[in-house]
Amino acid sequence: MLLGELRGTIEFGHTLGTVPQLADDVRDGIRARLDHIDVVVSFEAEHFQTEDACFPSTCTIGLTFDDAGIESRRGAVALLIKVGQRVLDMIRVTQPVTGFPGALPEFKRVDFRVGGVPAELGFSWNDDYRRVAMIVRSRDTRPNAEHFLRAIHDDLNEDWDLDILIGQARHYAQNNWDSNPALALFLAALVAETKMKRVLWRDAPAELQDELLEVVPQDKQLQKQVQSLFSSLAMCFLGRSLKKERPGLWKDADWIFKRRNAFAHKGELVTRDDANRAVTWARNVALWADNDARQNYPH
Repeated sequence: MLLGELRGTIEFGHTLGTVPQLADDVRDGIRARLDHIDVVVSFEAEHFQTEDACFPSTCTIGLTFDDAGIESRRGAVALLIKVGQRVLDMIRVTQPVTGFPGALPEFKRVDFRVGGVPAELGFSWNDDYRRVAMIVRSRDTRPNAEHFLRAIHDDLNEDWDLDILIGQARHYAQNNWDSNPALALFLAALVAETKMKRVLWRDAPAELQDELLEVVPQDKQLQKQVQSLFSSLAMCFLGRSLKKERPGLWKDADWIFKRRNAFAHKGELVTRDDANRAVTWARNVALWADNDARQNYPH
């Protein structure tokens, strides 16, 4: 049986902004098997490399599968885009980027072969494909091969979407052309509030769920002060309190939500220092809320 090979290439660099900075162990490629399809993700660095880091200019995703017909090709294209999304989301989260959460990557080219010979797919691979540019800046965590493997396999905890949001907040808090300190602070506050609500809904004992939904409803606005999520409500339903366990983080919680409200209701200026403080706080609160559960990446 002839094998089908699909390769999609994403270019970094001048078109998309600063190239990402990845851990050295990605140079040999990342291999996985999904839906009976062999997947290889490779990064190519033309100029910038150090002993412990790789600065790739392109990312190529290669799929090898049984070429059983047009539907298998369509499935391979869908998987190609999905893997590309997961790979770039790992970069988005571990390094500040532009582009709203969930944006699809932009493949510059997609090639198809059957038995090693160039062939026609039989349809346009980008019929339903939305191209979105992104910029990756070389700071913070360097995603390594294990991070990418977990992303490719979708082996991440339920709150990956919040990690993507905090990645956005980190970008907007920095001194760059896309800087937006007020939005960064808003996103940071949103992440922390949502994270704590999710943890309460997930981890509160079954016998307390009805009582919890009365005070922290899933379809209505919280009636209490949002700070209570991290103190009295966390103690009541989880037996834990940020206020008692991490008083420094608790002090910042009170400050951050007051700053958010001051901007929202009075238009008070949010500085870049305010934004960076809020983002750092939100990341630390998310770690505390998970209570040493498996993290998606090193915060």
